[in-house]
Amino acid sequence: MRRILIIGLGQVGNFLSKELSKSQEVVVIENDAELIAKAKETQDVLAIEGSGDDPAVLRQAEIEKADIVLAVTGDDRTNILASFIAHASGVKKIVAAVKNAKYAEYEGVIQNSNISVISSSSIISEKISALISAPFAGRVEFFASGQIELLKLRVDEGVPIINEKLRNFVSSPRNWTFVGLQREHRITIPRGDTELRPGDFVFALGVPSALEKLKKLFNLKIQKVHSVIIVGGGRVGCKVASTLHANGLSVRLIENDSEKARAAAEELVGAMVFEGDGTNLEILKEAGVEKSDYLLALTGDDENNVLSALLAKNLGIDRCTVLYSNPDYVEVLEAIGIDRAISVNMAVANGILNSLHLGGEANVSLLYEGAGEILEFDVTEHTKILGIPLSECKMPHDSVIGVCIRDGKPIFPGGDFVAQVGDRLVVFSLPTAVQKVEEILVS
Repeated sequence: MRRILIIGLGQVGNFLSKELSKSQEVVVIENDAELIAKAKETQDVLAIEGSGDDPAVLRQAEIEKADIVLAVTGDDRTNILASFIAHASGVKKIVAAVKNAKYAEYEGVIQNSNISVISSSSIISEKISALISAPFAGRVEFFASGQIELLKLRVDEGVPIINEKLRNFVSSPRNWTFVGLQREHRITIPRGDTELRPGDFVFALGVPSALEKLKKLFNLKIQKVHSVIIVGGGRVGCKVASTLHANGLSVRLIENDSEKARAAAEELVGAMVFEGDGTNLEILKEAGVEKSDYLLALTGDDENNVLSALLAKNLGIDRCTVLYSNPDYVEVLEAIGIDRAISVNMAVANGILNSLHLGGEANVSLLYEGAGEILEFDVTEHTKILGIPLSECKMPHDSVIGVCIRDGKPIFPGGDFVAQVGDRLVVFSLPTAVQKVEEILVS
């Protein structure tokens, strides 16, 4: 068990604290007394009230005993300063979350240290690029070094898979599987006798070449994205615009703030920038929404992002992605027909978890505000299920081994599957089963 010090108990810090305290010793620092009190009541952590960049508070938290420090307050300066103090205190692994791209200037200072800087704008840009590459999906994640893809697909009226048992749709050769079912805001593990209903969302795990089969099952219309409208010219919007333009897409950006619009126009050579309100129909029309393939609502205001997306849909754009911070929005977005949404905080939390590689896990991805998890495990000679058929491994009911990568090739396990040293297992689990899964699969 490692000792992890988390500085900041905002949404990112809270996610990390809940997740990591399941298997590690966690200490948290937060200057908000209410958040500290809540953490003491609901989590198995040592909670200390104070500022994360105060040396006295860090000494109280015994920073020198920490194996890992995660600086995830809402203030970039605090996170960077706390990271430097942690480095000076001899901490072996340090992660600082930053929002402002200017902190990339610290790269030269820390490149030879043990501090990792996680940029929210870079993480979000990567996720949006993945979504645009598969515009028919509500979520796209990659595992096993890109060999395996997770797609979140909506079950619409009239698709061939409705009211049929899932066991009837096992692919041959087997190159994908259903690992999760989201129905009425609840995630479960689908079984062979599960029947899908209109309005459900399923999580399909498989190789990219499986798309043709899934396309038929879900009546997917796969149209390549050529032109994108971005609402929001802040750090995230500009980073995404730059990335998409570099990938050959036509990009038009709308920004309401005059200064930001001017800065964006100077930075984004080759992209058109419109000064105006992205929730104004006339501005959206002027930017060419009606002739564009995709809209990205990336301002720092959840309500404005939702309104921009709804107006764009009304003007004929079917494919929109909304950025949001308030976790309460996740259910509302789907209810009003926006099923492509990225949580800023979950994206950063996932990025940090994936940088830690704790407990034998090679990758972790939290889904639907933490209601489901995808985990990767490397099988070693110490793994408990080694040499035992999967049907005898007593895996928790709320989990499933979706795929195994062996010698670079995917295997979709059945009951007779036996893990071997060198395998990488990709597991879908509900939060209630994660600890048991780790007990079974961690070396």
